Amino acid sequence: MLIKSNKKKNIIALVNILSTSNNTIINISDIFGKTLLFGSGGLLGIKGSRRSTSYAGEAISNVLGKKLYSLGIKYIYIKLKGFGKGRYPSVKGFSSLGFSILKISDVTSLPFNGCKSSKKRRV
Repeated sequence: MLIKSNKKKNIIALVNILSTSNNTIINISDIFGKTLLFGSGGLLGIKGSRRSTSYAGEAISNVLGKKLYSLGIKYIYIKLKGFGKGRYPSVKGFSSLGFSILKISDVTSLPFNGCKSSKKRRV
């Protein structure tokens, strides 16, 4: 006798893209926060300053997108953080693989007042 489990398969994933001036890091998790996949420019063997290029961002999103598609996930939420060059090409990589992007949000932190100014020079 077979017992069927009541667990439903998650079909929605959360994609966190951290794009810095040195690298592009992508973390894919389910809705509950459990990490499913992780990758960066160094995973593909890209070294040095080439990790921060737009090519590296798109390439790593293509690799992780194919693995994510094999898990049976078709819908994604995207959170962008940082000001690097691989920010928008990584979104383009996911959309080119046929994922339905439900929402794109920018969670980059911005300062309200900035740094404290230096004290005035006394002559």
